[in-house]
Amino acid sequence: MDLNEEDAGGGATRIQRRLWRHWGTPASIYGTIVYASVVAAASGEHDDQTSAVRLLVFSLVSIVVFWLAHVYSTALGYHGDAARLGDRVSASIGHALRESGGMLEAAIVPSVPLLLAALGVLPADLGVALALWLTVVMLAVLGYSVFLMRGRPFLVCLVGALITGAFGVVVILLKSALQH
Repeated sequence: MDLNEEDAGGGATRIQRRLWRHWGTPASIYGTIVYASVVAAASGEHDDQTSAVRLLVFSLVSIVVFWLAHVYSTALGYHGDAARLGDRVSASIGHALRESGGMLEAAIVPSVPLLLAALGVLPADLGVALALWLTVVMLAVLGYSVFLMRGRPFLVCLVGALITGAFGVVVILLKSALQH
């Protein structure tokens, strides 16, 4: 069963699948982990508002560069597929853009506390911490959701959330280890 296909199931399943197409793609999961890694690596131990601005710009530019590389590699792989030898390049690019959009969308939620820190609404270190923990929550929700949509028991969904969220926790632990 493809999570991106429509089904004749109930309304809740259709809504979950629509959300999954945006937030639950491999590109979105990868983008969330990459974004968290960039934020963790680029943030300092004693950040101030000026460094929060630089961190936000650097993180957003980085995710756009990763997204462009992802679009290019996806288009290249799709276009090079033997089953698509007669396809136009534009079809490959269109496919790549549809498949890769989640990578950019993954940066939206964790960018909010970074933006608030850059504007001086939050202390910079709190903005960084919130951004990183939001990525953990996002990953955990994605891990939980995929098993829920498959009709798995609660315990399996919980294990899926813990495993997926653990990727974000590892990023936070690496940040802590590098700064101390």
